[in-house]
Amino acid sequence: MVTKLILDTDIGDDIDDALALGLVLTAPELELLGVTTVFKNTLARARQARTVLLSAGKGNIPVAAGSGAVISTRRMYGFDPGQALIRKELPNQDASALPEEQLPPLEKRHAVQFIIDTIMNGSGDIVIATIGALTNLALAMIIEPRICTRIPEVVMMGGTFDRQVSEWNIMCDPVAASVVCESGIPLRIIPLDVTTKVQFREGDLDALRASKRPLAQRLLRAIEAWQQHSGWADRVGGLPVMHDPLAIATMIDASLVAWRTGKVSVELNGEYTYGYTLFREDPTGHHKYAYTVNPTAALDLWIQHVAAD
Repeated sequence: MVTKLILDTDIGDDIDDALALGLVLTAPELELLGVTTVFKNTLARARQARTVLLSAGKGNIPVAAGSGAVISTRRMYGFDPGQALIRKELPNQDASALPEEQLPPLEKRHAVQFIIDTIMNGSGDIVIATIGALTNLALAMIIEPRICTRIPEVVMMGGTFDRQVSEWNIMCDPVAASVVCESGIPLRIIPLDVTTKVQFREGDLDALRASKRPLAQRLLRAIEAWQQHSGWADRVGGLPVMHDPLAIATMIDASLVAWRTGKVSVELNGEYTYGYTLFREDPTGHHKYAYTVNPTAALDLWIQHVAAD
C-alpha cells in the first residue's frame, strides 16, 4: 500500500530535513504530493527543497512557501522568525542550493492554502508529515476546520518525553503544536527520545560519496555545507543526527520503533515548562509516540533507499 503525503519542513538549517526528503523521494511506499516550507525564510527553504527534488528527477512535485512567522507570541529563542524573510536571511545550507533560474517555478499558492486545497480535494487518505514548526498545519486547521476530518494521520517529528526540555520543533511555535495535538487527528510522534540515538556512521558518508545517484551527491553537498556551519555540525561531531529521517522511516517500517499509546498535550501555562510535551497513557488514545528504536536498522534502511546504486 502506498501512502500519499505532504511534507511540511524547515529544510535548510539542520541537515536532517534534506535527508528526510531524500528518503521520501526514494521510497516506493510513499507518494509525495507536495512540499511546504515553514519558519523563518520560507522562500529560501523552498529553493533548497526544489533543488533536492530536481536532483531526484522529481522537479514536477509542487513546493509551496509557507509561514515564516509563528502563531505564538511568547518565544523562548530570543528572535522574531518572521523577520528572517524580511531580511532575506539564508539557511546555512543555502550554498548547496541551485539558483532560482535553474529551478522549477515555486507553487503560487501559500503553503497553508496548498495544504487546505490538497486535503479537501483528496479522498481522505493524505497524511501530513511535519518535520519543523507546526505553524502551517495549525493555520490550515484554523482557516478550514473541515480538514481535521479528512487527514487520517499526522506523522510528527517533535517533542520529548524522557527529559524536561522543550524540543525545537515544538518550541518554535508551541501554540501551533497545541492546536495540532488538540485537533482530534491521530498523531504518530517521533520524539527526541529515539531520534538522538540514530546518528550517521562514517561508513554512511562513505556510501554517499561512492553513490552515482545525483540525489545522493546533492545530499552530500548539503551535508558538506552544513558541516561548515559550526553552530550546527560541531555540537554533534560533524555527523548528521537523523531526527527527521527516522520519522519518515517509520512510515516505511513502523517496527523500527516501539510505540506507546495515549494522549499528548503541549504545556502553555507554566513559567518553566512552556512548550513541554506531556503524555498520558491510554490504550484507547489516538496519539502514539516512539519510545525505543533500532538505530542500525533505521540507518541501514536510509542508506539502502538513498545511496544504493
